Amino acid sequence: MKVEMEPLEDAADEPAYSPRVIEILEAGARVFAEKGYDAATMRDVSIASGVSKALLYHHFESKEQFFSQIASRSAKRLNDYVFERIPEDGTASEKVRAFMIATADFFQTYRWAWVASTTAFWNDPERHLQTERMERRAQFEHKLRDLIREGVESGEFNDLDPAITGRLILSSINWMHRWFNPERELTAAQIVEEYYGILLKGLAKR
Repeated sequence: MKVEMEPLEDAADEPAYSPRVIEILEAGARVFAEKGYDAATMRDVSIASGVSKALLYHHFESKEQFFSQIASRSAKRLNDYVFERIPEDGTASEKVRAFMIATADFFQTYRWAWVASTTAFWNDPERHLQTERMERRAQFEHKLRDLIREGVESGEFNDLDPAITGRLILSSINWMHRWFNPERELTAAQIVEEYYGILLKGLAKR
């Protein structure tokens, strides 16, 4: 099943880009995801987006600034997208499931931006934006740990370490970009639903 990438709309605290510029950012995300940050060039982005290099540099002063916009926009929207979909009054297991499914939905919908920002997470050329992304990532991870801790404290989950469990969950989703094929039958959310069932029920028969 193929899911088309939807535009990452601008937040109030970020530059307001036209739909055409957002299309350029999406084309650039594909280029960076496929070639990697070091190998990708603004000429590659120009060809992929169908615009001249002069127009690219009219909107973005450098390759570094262009990439940072892709990465920072993706990181900001991941947190917003997932947090908004966690039920406030649900059980801990329902909240963890919602967290996982929403993350998978975001991954598939904005796959190229996800891949581009993930593969260059530690190499963002604009240091202040990298710091912001790391802070958002920490907020994202701590949110999941809090949900797991909620289940432990209520007795819904076994007495397990929220940090270790959270890393296991996030690792299983973060590495999907290495093998996930959107043309196949299962969506990312359906795959993560399977992950959730394994985590909740365990491997061994009871």
